[in-house]
Amino acid sequence: MKDKGILQSLRMLSSGIRRRYERSEVKQKVDNITGMHSWVIGFLIEHEDTDIYQRDIESALGLSRSGTSKLLAQMEQKGLVTRIRVACDDRLKKIILTDRARVYSERIQADMECTERQLTKGFTEDELTRLQAYFVRMLQNLDEAVSSGKENP
Repeated sequence: MKDKGILQSLRMLSSGIRRRYERSEVKQKVDNITGMHSWVIGFLIEHEDTDIYQRDIESALGLSRSGTSKLLAQMEQKGLVTRIRVACDDRLKKIILTDRARVYSERIQADMECTERQLTKGFTEDELTRLQAYFVRMLQNLDEAVSSGKENP
């Protein structure tokens, strides 16, 4: 059997993580929250001592401006976040978690930690450090290609 390429392996891993989330206890107990909603909630909890804006979420999660805007609109509609205009710039809106999202945050964080343990089971600390460095390098390679306009060889 021929080995799969890195791109196909990453896609399969991503699909597996998504399937796991769809079957998770969190997904069953937390009404209408997607995996991406969970990532945003986790990011906001992790940075709750800092003012967070849409561009921060875009950067941290590698999302497009339009995708993030739609995501935050959905989350606002579901009562998970509020967007508050900033006095110094009407275009900026600070993203704030609602009490409803905070209730879910502990479950979401526990589920993410469980998934990470499942994914990294049997890896040494050195292997995990190297794996993370490889992911960072791949992301840098993609960013360089986009920045240079040389996305296709």
